[in-house]
Amino acid sequence: MNFRLKKSTIEDAGIGVFSTALIKKGEKLETLFSENDTRWLSHQEFDSLRVCRDLKENFAIQYEDGYSLPADFNSLSIGWYLNHSDNTNLYSNEDHEYFASRDIAPDEELFIDYEKL
Repeated sequence: MNFRLKKSTIEDAGIGVFSTALIKKGEKLETLFSENDTRWLSHQEFDSLRVCRDLKENFAIQYEDGYSLPADFNSLSIGWYLNHSDNTNLYSNEDHEYFASRDIAPDEELFIDYEKL
């Protein structure tokens, strides 16, 4: 399955991820993230991470006990560009695998609810 990046349909959201073909409801989107593309940091490790603030703000997912973020900010998987929406077409399970919550048309932007990650 292939995806493409282009200007998001959400104003001021920057780049978004778009389908290149029909994605059927329930289909697993296996290629959004590369294997070993994430790392876990405690709050203290995150605070001392030496990268620009924009990268921390845009690509780190905060949890109660730490942060999940890209393993390498210079080599981001396309999934790191998913935008948030309350009207999602994707969901993830407890293993952080992503699935289509409905049929997704070719060239449609993919959305996830950040609160449910």
